[in-house]
Amino acid sequence: MMKIDNLVVGPIETNCYILSDPESREAVIIDAGDDADLILRYIEKHELTVKYILNTHGHFDHMQANDEIRDKTGAPLAIHADDVELLLHPEKVSAGMFMQVNSCREPEKILHNGDVIFFGGCQLQVIYTPGHTRGGCCFYEAKEKACFTGDTLFRGSVGRTDLYGGNMAALRNSVKERLSILPDDVTIYPGHGPESDMAFERRANPYL
Repeated sequence: MMKIDNLVVGPIETNCYILSDPESREAVIIDAGDDADLILRYIEKHELTVKYILNTHGHFDHMQANDEIRDKTGAPLAIHADDVELLLHPEKVSAGMFMQVNSCREPEKILHNGDVIFFGGCQLQVIYTPGHTRGGCCFYEAKEKACFTGDTLFRGSVGRTDLYGGNMAALRNSVKERLSILPDDVTIYPGHGPESDMAFERRANPYL
């Protein structure tokens, strides 16, 4: 059974998820937004081997710890091609927020819709969900009934689209065509805020 832990990191309180297979101790990190020391301490404490660092999208609050963690673990970074620009030029989003942010090196792996990320006995399916950004993706583990939605889908709402690369029509389409088909008992793990499930979202989320 996949172990899911959430570390809330950085000034914008980003949910950084560490998924691990207890038997093999292989793991992936989803959205290493900040506080690299905190994330690395967790990895060391639980004696995990990080197979991938995954970004749901390229906004600065989801990637500030990418480089330090891959330097320390040797794990490759993976993101959709359409958001590589945001890793290299975070000021496209952070400008005007009066925050000091760092750019990130090019990823080692480019994600595509339908790709599968393997670690231990776990399989994460990549679901391409543009709208919050051009290259937004969600990660779905069907066996564990868990979907990691980044800033595409929140409890009762969706991500903002007024920042660089955002598109509300595309976001609505992503949610309705690619996420609404998930079963009711799938738990939603968003990029910020509390968890949800698809049954609640169908009842309460106006975007579904």
